Amino acid sequence: MQRYVSEGYLANWAARLFFQAMDRAIRPQGLTPAYVPVLLTISDQGEVTQSELATAIAIEQPTMAGTLARMERDGLVERRTHARDRRKSLIRLTAQGREKIKVVRAAVSAINAQAVDGFSEEERKVYRALMRRIIDNLGGVSADDQD
Repeated sequence: MQRYVSEGYLANWAARLFFQAMDRAIRPQGLTPAYVPVLLTISDQGEVTQSELATAIAIEQPTMAGTLARMERDGLVERRTHARDRRKSLIRLTAQGREKIKVVRAAVSAINAQAVDGFSEEERKVYRALMRRIIDNLGGVSADDQD
């Protein structure tokens, strides 16, 4: 199979280009692309546990722990003890994290717009639906089934 007609190759290539564009957009703000799904998830859900974040973002617990440690060091998130289960910590955005989410959302919007430049709204809907099907077919969770 030629790699340029392989669905996996094309998806991976597109993902790398999205990652590079995001890195260029947010690195000057002291952010990395690894922070993006964490910032967005906490912003959307409020306080969450590390386990909930790892599940929502589909990464392993040790990777999430390292990412959160760096984000805490950078002043973007803070932890507080869960009121009902003192063994758990709830993670929330700091004031600095809430400011940075604005930068992240603007970058996400601009990069997505660039990626689908020239697509009709119908083509964008079809693209999202097909990507969700691929995710589902590969055993992932496409919880964001909103158009």
